[in-house]
Amino acid sequence: MRTVHMTISPRGWGLDPAGKRDSPVLAAIGLAKDELETRARNNTYHWLVRQFSDEAGAFHGYYDARSRSYADPQNVNLVAPFQCLAAFDRYGDDKFLDMARASADWLDANMVETHPMSLVLGGVADNIKPDQLWTKYTADYVTLNLGLWERLEEQVYLDRAIQSSRFLLQSQNHNFAPKYHQWHEQWMSKGWQSFGRVIVAMIALQESVDDDTWLEWAKAWAEHALKLQADSGCFHLINDTYYSSDLAADEIRGLIRVYLRTEDRRFLGAALRFADWHLERQDPHGSWPLSEDRWGVAVTNYRGPGDMPNIAIALLLAHKATGHAKYVAGAAKALRYSLVHQQLPDRPDQPYGDDPATHWGFWSWDPQYDYTMSADQSTHHVRGYWFFLDYVLSLDPNELKTIAQCIQDNEREQDTGG
Repeated sequence: MRTVHMTISPRGWGLDPAGKRDSPVLAAIGLAKDELETRARNNTYHWLVRQFSDEAGAFHGYYDARSRSYADPQNVNLVAPFQCLAAFDRYGDDKFLDMARASADWLDANMVETHPMSLVLGGVADNIKPDQLWTKYTADYVTLNLGLWERLEEQVYLDRAIQSSRFLLQSQNHNFAPKYHQWHEQWMSKGWQSFGRVIVAMIALQESVDDDTWLEWAKAWAEHALKLQADSGCFHLINDTYYSSDLAADEIRGLIRVYLRTEDRRFLGAALRFADWHLERQDPHGSWPLSEDRWGVAVTNYRGPGDMPNIAIALLLAHKATGHAKYVAGAAKALRYSLVHQQLPDRPDQPYGDDPATHWGFWSWDPQYDYTMSADQSTHHVRGYWFFLDYVLSLDPNELKTIAQCIQDNEREQDTGG
């Protein structure tokens, strides 16, 4: 297989699976290797596979524990295959590659604009508002197809990635508009602006086809991002007003990826300011609010549990770029928060604990009033465990001790109110 530097799987960072490597440091910080590997494998083999509909050839939208029913397939298929591809890399099990392929094919047939007369060919629709084609969904679709092409070397997946990337270029040509309204035939300036996903997709395409034009376009998105960053370091990417934890991890990763390719420290500086904004606001449990407005007022008290391990992966990349232990410390806290939201089979006291279909899954929301589990959420949690293990266990043992000390110092400060 060729290698493209993406965050689908630790292999995209040049990391080998942790295998037999271990360190007592992991157990000391509450992230024991065997536990993380067990949780990730059981989710993948015992929960994720039940979310896939053989009849539809795609992942169900979510599992509803109240009615013990599955929702119809939808945009969850943009992200859930990432876990399949990472599992294929880790376990060598072809069934996960087959599931990812089927999921991408379902998207092409059901969610992607494919009419040859369309001026926005390749755009991916929102399942709730199908008249709207979104750049953030389209960028994920590009990345998914490049991941398949990387592993299968089948031209159709590269062709789909290039086709949908042209939709992203149309967005760029319309002042980086986040979505296109089919009915009104208009690009819309308001929406969910996920420049990071676009940057990651374009750099991956540049590496796939060896055409530096795609890198130049990625830089254009990064330059646009610099104009969006608030003085605090935060990005308010929903309607230019709201921060969302859903629009955080890819933004940090995208800016760092541009820096690693260009060595332009402006992009690294912007990424680290956003990463540091998260570290400063990480609560004692390791999480961040789902959203807050430009004036620092929380919109809700809820959390999106899957966003925490996704942000943790971004913090690991910040450490990779800087060597600063604080980023691994923040990632470790976020992953400990993640563990709480997995439904373990030996905990019948948990809500819906008597339902075997929930076992090893992750809840969609916090506080846990919720009753749904979705495959895109499990993808973030499980990949967070795999990236953490493979990356941290690739570090020098002395560096691991420094990181552990940083974590302990951080927790001591919180305990004393420092």
